[in-house]
Amino acid sequence: MAKIIAVMNEKGGTGKSATATTLAYLLAKRGKKTALIDFDGQGHSSIIYGVKSINKLEITINTLLQKVIADETLPELESYVIKHKSGVEVIPSNSQLFTLERNLCNVDFRERILSQYVDTIREQYQYVIIDCMPQMGTPMINVMMCADSIVVPTQAELLSIQGLAELMKHYQIIQKNSNHKLKVEGILITMDSPHTIVSTQVMELIEHGFAGAAPIFKTHIPRSIKVAEAVLYHKTICEFMPKNPAAVAYEKFTDELLDGEEMEVCAVG
Repeated sequence: MAKIIAVMNEKGGTGKSATATTLAYLLAKRGKKTALIDFDGQGHSSIIYGVKSINKLEITINTLLQKVIADETLPELESYVIKHKSGVEVIPSNSQLFTLERNLCNVDFRERILSQYVDTIREQYQYVIIDCMPQMGTPMINVMMCADSIVVPTQAELLSIQGLAELMKHYQIIQKNSNHKLKVEGILITMDSPHTIVSTQVMELIEHGFAGAAPIFKTHIPRSIKVAEAVLYHKTICEFMPKNPAAVAYEKFTDELLDGEEMEVCAVG
């Protein structure tokens, strides 16, 4: 059964899609059977993985969820998943996903529609990474009800902490009352400019404000224009320029994530 990891923050521009797509790429590179669900109507993850006309897609995560809502038979996975040469299998998205909030209004058990879909593919993978939209609502509650853990990319700027604080409030409510297995995998500092006053202040605020509530990854992702440039070539930074400092940092972050899982398994054993 796959582990479901949601990459989320309630503020945009925190490196969420870059983190989700790169994590999926690196897990696949390490031999893990990995799916990536693009759960943002902007479709950034789909674009990075080579979809050039996202609004021409016939089957997206939105159309799949509409079939779940209507209790219709889902198409075969092979008919819609986008298989990338890296090994990552992408369930794409486009602007139709912005209608999901409205379409869920009168649906029974609407917070579990995504879980119902993911349950149909979960046995096919070791990891399912979800790249989330940046605003809270019923779709994001669906993600929290479905996920096993959350990675929170947080830009190394003061305003980014506000989105982190709001997310943690919602996480605590859902973890306490509904999805008891849900945990925060860690807070990931992105777009960092090491040794600057701002970076130091952000770290101090996070360490004091969220101490005990969520772990903080030791690895920070440095700011690099090459991360945005890689998107122009439909690649993650690790595929586009593997020796770039941001790419090296994402490799270390993935190792840190997997090492943490191994420690958990040993502790349980």
